[in-house]
Amino acid sequence: MNESTDRRQFLAFAGAAAWAARTATGADLAPEPDARTVGVLGATGRVGNLIVKQLLSAGFKVVAISRSADKLHQMALTYAATRRIAILQGDVSSDSLAADLGRRFLAAFGSAHAVVASLSSARIDGRMRILATPTDKLREAFATNFFTHVTAARALIPALAGGGVYVGINGGLANFPAAGMAQLTTTQSALRALYEVLAVETQGKPGVRVLELFGLVDDGTDANAQGPMRIDGMAVGRRIAEIIARPNDFPGPVLSLKSKAFA
Repeated sequence: MNESTDRRQFLAFAGAAAWAARTATGADLAPEPDARTVGVLGATGRVGNLIVKQLLSAGFKVVAISRSADKLHQMALTYAATRRIAILQGDVSSDSLAADLGRRFLAAFGSAHAVVASLSSARIDGRMRILATPTDKLREAFATNFFTHVTAARALIPALAGGGVYVGINGGLANFPAAGMAQLTTTQSALRALYEVLAVETQGKPGVRVLELFGLVDDGTDANAQGPMRIDGMAVGRRIAEIIARPNDFPGPVLSLKSKAFA
């Protein structure tokens, strides 16, 4: 490779990196005036990444939100060609952090057409039995997989435009107790109830939905997410895009996407 080729590649990368940095303040966010803005919490996670990809494919402007600055900047570079990706580092692990995120979102991007909360952590996915596990472990599971949704909703539902949509991602274990998975059965049951309550409290303005995933989401990297338990990862993102684009077709508030094993 000659020096001029090296220089061109360096300049191209530097230009993309500079553009990605500008997106964090809302500058250069999409030339299409009719595209609607969707904030995605947990955007750099396995499911969140799939949602971002499909929302961009559907023509939305996407504000990717995550705690990881490095992952956010990599995501901005990956989707820079769309010119509809922006990034915002933030945390919803407490009321104060979530409120700060909500303020910064409004300041940088204005009211969103929709917000998607893809919030969970694989670190509490190990086996757990209620009668054999310290209570603090269950509290940790609720802090990670339930209360993040509470703080996010409190901070970002007010950031929605009139007629906006707020969508949470949940698992399917709210529907049956799973042996050895007490923390997931209980937190997912609580999440379903949370979104039902939010739908009542907001009285349809904004439209609150929760999409429950019955099966293992396959993003192409996990051999365990095969067979009848498999949910196509792209289908998750497409369903979210459909809910946001046509909320009246998905009245909810509880919606589901099922693998063949649960069909």
